[in-house]
Amino acid sequence: MRTSAPLPEPFDDGPFLVADAMRAGVGEGRLRASDLEAPFRGVRSRPVTDVVALATAYTRVMAEHHCYGGVTAARLWGLPIAAKWTRGELLVIARPNRTAPGSFAGTKHIAYDDSRLVRTETLGLPVLEPLATALTLARELDHEALVQVVDALLTPSRSYPGLRLPRAAGEPYATHEQLDHFIERCRGLAGIAALRAAAEDARFGVDSRFETISRLLIVEAGLPEPIVHPLVVIDGIDWHPDLAYPELKIAIEYEGDGHRDERQWHIDIDRYARFEAAGWITVRVTRDHMAHRGAHFVDRVRAARARRA
Repeated sequence: MRTSAPLPEPFDDGPFLVADAMRAGVGEGRLRASDLEAPFRGVRSRPVTDVVALATAYTRVMAEHHCYGGVTAARLWGLPIAAKWTRGELLVIARPNRTAPGSFAGTKHIAYDDSRLVRTETLGLPVLEPLATALTLARELDHEALVQVVDALLTPSRSYPGLRLPRAAGEPYATHEQLDHFIERCRGLAGIAALRAAAEDARFGVDSRFETISRLLIVEAGLPEPIVHPLVVIDGIDWHPDLAYPELKIAIEYEGDGHRDERQWHIDIDRYARFEAAGWITVRVTRDHMAHRGAHFVDRVRAARARRA
């Protein structure tokens, strides 16, 4: 296979404009080589494999007053979005009200109130800050999906998968009070009613979107809402089950892929043994149990509560 000639600096490091490369002497043949793609008109980049690479490529033609919003901003912040990113997903471009949208294929444009919503940067890309991102998501996500996003904004967890929010160690990006203040400040904006409803069902301290889903499915089934990560002291050790009814000694543990790790597996066995010896019932939940609106694991939670009756 014929190897393409190296690109001169600065075109060998990141996406670039075709016009700039040609002015620097890069020929049309090299710009059509198989190691480059054209993600947008007039732009060349190495093959795009994730949303960060695609968003970075678009910045080469992005209007100065535009930034990323909606699902694109959510992915850049690492906020939980159930659907996996695909190359065909449109980039969501946020523009201040009363300004012109762009016209590039592969993009979707939304307007926002720049007097109340703030833009910033993450990964070197212009983006709406996380609370503003959540508000633009509120225009399109259903209630459960939006609660997952708000739970992620409120969590202090350092193990929440993929989060890249600017926050101090051990602190959430936002408190309930800050979220309420933001909602009040944005009264009347598109999506604010949905965000307010999601905030009411959001809880502090969640470790993953599947913990959110588990909690909401339990409540949807008519059972009392379990507590998120309550403190449980057994054998002088502090434990924090994912969800629990402490007064009934019932713990509900969501087991994601991280629990397949050999070291974690041994830790889990020890923890469950200690809980059992202390008189606790542990309901273990996996992603497969989310099928049919969680009917299988909700029945097990209901049965555990009945045993305590």
